Amino acid sequence: MVSAPNRPARARSAAEKTQRRDDILRAAERLWNTSTYTDLSMNHVAREAQLAKGTLYLYFDTKEELFLALVSEHLQTWINDTIRLLQERRPVTPAAVADALLDASSDVVPLRRLMLLLGTVLERNVRPELTRDFRRDVTARVQMLISHLPFSDTMSLKILRHLYALAIGWQHLAEEFTTSATDAVAAPGPDPYAADFELAMRAVIDRLAAQDTARR
Repeated sequence: MVSAPNRPARARSAAEKTQRRDDILRAAERLWNTSTYTDLSMNHVAREAQLAKGTLYLYFDTKEELFLALVSEHLQTWINDTIRLLQERRPVTPAAVADALLDASSDVVPLRRLMLLLGTVLERNVRPELTRDFRRDVTARVQMLISHLPFSDTMSLKILRHLYALAIGWQHLAEEFTTSATDAVAAPGPDPYAADFELAMRAVIDRLAAQDTARR
C-alpha cells in the first residue's frame, strides 16, 4: 500500500474534488497492474488510496463505473498520442500508416486489458446514461483521429475497427495461454504475439488500401 498523509474526509473545492477523483483512479490503476478485475474490489481501492470506502462512492457508484472511467482515460491518451504521431509523420502510404499505428500501439497493454472488459462487463453493468456518454465521447475522438489518416473516412474507420479487433484478440490470446492469473497481469518481458499482431495489421491495411484505391 502506498503511504500517504491523513486526508480530510471530504474534498470541498472543485480542484480538490478533481484531485481526489484522480487519486482514486491512480489507486485502482496500481492495483490493476498486479491483480485481476475479479479479485479487485472497491475496498482494495479505498485502502490503496488511503480513503474511507464511502468516499469512493461519492465519485463512482460501482467498480464498473470506476473502470469505465479508466478505459475512457486510457483511450483518450492513446487517441491523442496517435494523432500527435500522425501529425509529426504525415504518412501517405499504407506502410507508413501501419508504422505509425503500430508504434502508437506498441506499449498499451493496460488499455488492451481494459478494453477486454468493456463490452463483456463494464458497459453491461453501468448506468445507461454513462454508456451513452462514453460512446458519444469515443465517437467524437475517433472522428478526430480519422481526420488525420490519409484515406477516405470509410476506409480509415475500417482500419481502426480492425486495429481494435486485432488488439483485443491478441490480448485475449495472450491471457488465455498464460499459466496463471498473476502471469496474465504481470506479462513480463516482450509481447510474444507482437510480430503476429504486426503481420496481421499490415496485411489488413494493405488490403483495405487496395480496395479503397480501386473504388476511386
